[in-house]
Parts: sequence; C-alpha cells; structure tokens
Amino acid sequence: MSSIVRQPVFYPVSVVFLDDSADFLHALRGFFPNAHTHHFFTSQPEARAFIEAHGASGAGHSPMSGEAWSEFEKRGGNALGQDVMADASRFADVAAIVVDYDMPGQDGLEFLDSVKDANCTRILLTGTADESHAVDAFNAGLIHFYLKKSDPGMTRKLAQALGNAQRKFCAGRGHIGVHGVGAAYADQRTAEVLEALAQRERIVEYYWRPEQNAVLTFDAAGNAGVFLAWDAHDWAAQCDVVTDEGGPAALRDEMEGRRIMPVFWPNEAYRPGMERVEFAVPQLVAGTDDTHVSWTRVDGLGLAPEFVIYQKWLLAQRDSSVL
Repeated sequence: MSSIVRQPVFYPVSVVFLDDSADFLHALRGFFPNAHTHHFFTSQPEARAFIEAHGASGAGHSPMSGEAWSEFEKRGGNALGQDVMADASRFADVAAIVVDYDMPGQDGLEFLDSVKDANCTRILLTGTADESHAVDAFNAGLIHFYLKKSDPGMTRKLAQALGNAQRKFCAGRGHIGVHGVGAAYADQRTAEVLEALAQRERIVEYYWRPEQNAVLTFDAAGNAGVFLAWDAHDWAAQCDVVTDEGGPAALRDEMEGRRIMPVFWPNEAYRPGMERVEFAVPQLVAGTDDTHVSWTRVDGLGLAPEFVIYQKWLLAQRDSSVL
C-alpha cells in the first residue's frame, strides 16, 4: 500500500452525564456553561436510550479494510474515508460517558457494562469507599478513567479527560491521506501549532479538505479560516504549478524565498485567471527544517448544502426546541 497519514479533524461532540443527584448535575452544568452538546440525566433508562441512539458501536469500520481499499484503488484520489463534514448528525455522537458509581438500582459499573459496546470514553466518578471497584474496572478495561468526587481538582481533571476524549473520538473520523498527500499536517509539531491556534482564536471545529490539501476552520460564530501546512515537497510542488500554469515569475520568487504563502482557496494551487488570492506570511514550524504554516480568515466559502457547521447546527437545535 502507499504511505498513509491520518488528517486532522476536530468538532464538538456529545457527552452523557449520569448521576441520580440532580444537584450534582446542576453543579457540573455550571462548570461547562457553553457545552451545548453535553447531556445530563438522572434516569438510567433515558441515558441508555440516548447512548444507544447516538453512540457508535464497536471499533468502527476501517477505511483501510480490503473492500474500502479496493474501491479506492478503482476510483483514485488522495484520501480514504467518509467526509465527516457531510454528516450533519456528528455533533450528537457520544464521545464520552461520565457516570457516578453510587446510584440506586444499577451502580455505575453495571450501567457502563450495559453500554460497553459504545465506542467512546467511559469515565467513572467515585467516592472514597468505591475506589477499589474503580481500579478493578479500569484494569478490566470497562472504564478508561476514574475520578474521586471529593478530589478538589475533580472538575479540572474531568475537563481535561473530556478534552482528550473529544480529540480521540474526532481523530478516528478524519480522512486518511495517501501517496504522502498532507504529510505536513500529520507531523505532531504541526498538530501542536494547529491546536494552539484553535485555542487562541477560539476555533471550535476544523477539517482537512482533500481537494485543497488544507484545513478549514470555524469559530463558534461560523467565521471561517484556512490553515495551510507545507513542507519542502509541498513548496516545490506549489512553485512548479505556478511555472507550469504560466503564473508570474515574481510570485514564484516570493514563494521560493518563503516570503509569502498564497491561499489559493478554493483551489489547491495556482490557476490562471484567479480573481482573488490571499497572501499570508509563512511561519516556520519549530523543530522542522522547512515546514511552514499560515492561517487566514476567508469569506464567501460557498459550502455545499450538505455541509453543516456547528454554528448552523446549534441554531437549528435552538429553533426546534422553541417550536
């Protein structure tokens, strides 16, 4: 097989909280005031029904399976996997379950065992006396993480665990680039730059786009941006396209000098007659020889109707709750 790389994707996902104490759940809501995809339950049957409706089962279908790979080789292209941006229900997917151990009827571990086929992170909240049960469940693989409710740092640790669960869940749905396309994005150093950018600019979702070999970003208000990462191979290829397409020699000179990083969106590279090209200042990724990144806000993306971003999804949810 050709070389493959997993491409970046990140978006809001659902978390299920289950505790028989409504007061405790109310307190948790206060720690996550803007988490519109968090769902709080005091009823085990209701929580289970939500997980069964919105939780992915098993390990998921691998795009590297024999059938999927054979179909890809017939079709061609530079990416494997389904386009998560076209899945309007993705924000309801359950990426984590947070359950209290001490509950009437089924305890937390019995509940988690009843939904163990859900492909998500399972977190148990315990009292001091329940810790031995949590350790046994962790060693058995029933839970991935446990926290003491009495721990002063519980909410901070829980937020960190949920962040890790979100990244893990989203990573499993990213495109797989082949033939080395998008290799710069798969570099951990580039990934760290992208994550820092997302935090600084309050970006809530981003998706690698195979047609442009670029990452499309959105903040909570739906404002879009384009994140580019080019290594030495990408720079050389981009410069060659400028020459092959009869582009300005000055443009190639500036690119070869790493003084500008053109944003050719919605194209991947230079095309004659382009009406609008943004020019960003490339930033060298620390620890690399010639990998540069840039991020540019863009307007008028003209997304296809099947692509639903978080801002539009959230508006639709609010409208439906009013009706």
